[in-house]
Amino acid sequence: MLKIMSKGRVPNKPVKQRPKESHEPVSAELARKLILEHRAWDRMRVLGHLDLSRALDLYNLPENLTCESIDISDCVNLTTLPQGLHVTYWIELAGSGITSLSAGHGFLLRWRGVQATDKIAFESQSITGPDILNIENVELRRVLIERLGYETFLQQAGGLIRDRDRDSGGERQLVYIPFEDDEPLMVLKVTCPSTGHIHILRVPPQMRNCHQAAAWIAGFNNPDDYNPAIEA
Repeated sequence: MLKIMSKGRVPNKPVKQRPKESHEPVSAELARKLILEHRAWDRMRVLGHLDLSRALDLYNLPENLTCESIDISDCVNLTTLPQGLHVTYWIELAGSGITSLSAGHGFLLRWRGVQATDKIAFESQSITGPDILNIENVELRRVLIERLGYETFLQQAGGLIRDRDRDSGGERQLVYIPFEDDEPLMVLKVTCPSTGHIHILRVPPQMRNCHQAAAWIAGFNNPDDYNPAIEA
């Protein structure tokens, strides 16, 4: 009778949809997949650490989300945290679109793996180069330099010129700041020939001259192989 009513076709068994609000916890891998596919539900409970880093299409999170820790680093389009978010340990938010949190939020914040205060995370303009030089914690000092910006840090803290030459944009400088307890900060200072804008590009501390640093930035291990036509 069923085949007759369906003209010889047995109807497919309907797929049971997961309820929008479920009390069953899900794995971190499944949670990431559901969230990025915009299929997550409010009050989602995640087992363990939720890694959403570098999710450029992430604009929001489910309300009342619960997890042990969450990484939203470099999620540039995520600008707010959801209501009722519960995180047992920490939130990694370096490079995300989160620019402030309400006073007394109670979250433990991280920036590139280093515990960070609200001032470090959201008020980088209040950090100064001389203040950073006096920081003894190496990892924290690296984070503060990143937050302040290499160009501003060099302007405020000064630097030593290891090498200088010229390319199509004008003078280039290989500048470094030594630290007693850490490798030196080494940057290549170049000028864009079309816009005149100065770029400060970090390079490995073993660079010896501007050409070697420019070759490394361009992806060449051997500086002799780097011979751009526009370089003077």
